[in-house]
Amino acid sequence: MEKTRDTFGSRIGFILATIGFSVGVGTLWRFPYICGAYGGGLFLLTYIIMMLVIGIPLFSAEVSMGLASRKSPVGAYKALEKSGAKWHIAGYFHMICIVLVIGYTIPVYGWILHYIYATAAGTFTGMDSQQIAAYFGEFSGNHLLVFGLILLNCLLTALVVRNNLQQGIEKIAKVLLPTLAVIMLILVVVGLRLPGASEGIRFIFTLDFDSFSLEGVLTALGQTFFSLGIAMAVAMIFGSYQKEGDINVTKNSLIVSVSVIFVAVMASLMIFPMAFAFGLEMSSGPGLTFITMPNVFNTMAGGRIWGTIFYIGFFIAAFSSGIAGWEAVMAFLMDELGISRLKAMGATFILVMVIGIPALLSDRMFNLFDMLTNNVFLILGSLAISIFVGWIWGMDRMAETCGLNKEGILFKFLSVMIKFVSPVIVVILCLSLFGIVK
Repeated sequence: MEKTRDTFGSRIGFILATIGFSVGVGTLWRFPYICGAYGGGLFLLTYIIMMLVIGIPLFSAEVSMGLASRKSPVGAYKALEKSGAKWHIAGYFHMICIVLVIGYTIPVYGWILHYIYATAAGTFTGMDSQQIAAYFGEFSGNHLLVFGLILLNCLLTALVVRNNLQQGIEKIAKVLLPTLAVIMLILVVVGLRLPGASEGIRFIFTLDFDSFSLEGVLTALGQTFFSLGIAMAVAMIFGSYQKEGDINVTKNSLIVSVSVIFVAVMASLMIFPMAFAFGLEMSSGPGLTFITMPNVFNTMAGGRIWGTIFYIGFFIAAFSSGIAGWEAVMAFLMDELGISRLKAMGATFILVMVIGIPALLSDRMFNLFDMLTNNVFLILGSLAISIFVGWIWGMDRMAETCGLNKEGILFKFLSVMIKFVSPVIVVILCLSLFGIVK
């Protein structure tokens, strides 16, 4: 007898858990420094457009595959493909992608945990920008300390995902996401009150067309995939967890996408006005959060308090993302191997360590895993979803799964985007990464 599949207790549970995955490291850490590097406002506008015209259709397509099949990626393709077809191989690409993501980003979780403590303890007080940069380099190179913090994060993650879906990830998402929203709102208000903060607002919302480039557009597309988690298996698996009768796929996708855009804007409003108020560099890359922001909190009144709150919020976002990723891998292992949740959790921990330890010990490995995730598995996975749903499984079956009116404007829009626009844009992205299109 087949085991009854776990389901979310409510639609809001699905939405919050999915948003929790999407607003993690990709949005709160990655988006601001990429936005800073590509000129601010124009990049933000491009990102929003990409989210609406590419992100929502592909996210809806991925969720609908999970909802229709009630299985994790490999099983989903097998259930929906024609007999003898090999589309299910794409399911392994999705799973490799999410394993890479939850593995190579775990050093970042360790950094955040340490920065909560270090900021609260006043470690950065009196340091100048060079000293803070040197501190980050020395700390991140202390592999034993960071590994200990990684294990602490894994323990906290295990405490959540060892429970069933409703008592684990859904329950914690209903606490963490509202808490994150409050923290972000407080920090935005604090930042906007600083003298000179208006320059940061201008940077975020001014369209500087001199900064426009094909590279910026394609980076915005890549950030859309990364922040929504398209082709990372989570959307498909969470779709398979939806309750029977809950077919609000496109509405849910719109809510999740708009929420991710909102968090990206809020993250920018948290960081850029503060940084501009103190004349700090916006295009400082991945170190923006760990090098530039301590300088900000050093300079402003009550900086230790606001800095501690900032890193707590940062950890909430990252943790929400991590538990969703772990849940996806565990669901795959339970589906494919028929093992218990606890055994799947142990196996997921091993997979995380296999990727995470090399990423911790070597910047080259960290960058390799980042490149493979963004330049290979996300692109190929997104292309597979658009072709499979658009041309193989078919838009009519997606419409039936999602309860869409086949004569309606929404269905026609999704059809054009999934069947034609998405594959073309993803192929252009792929060609640009290999230098064929410039």
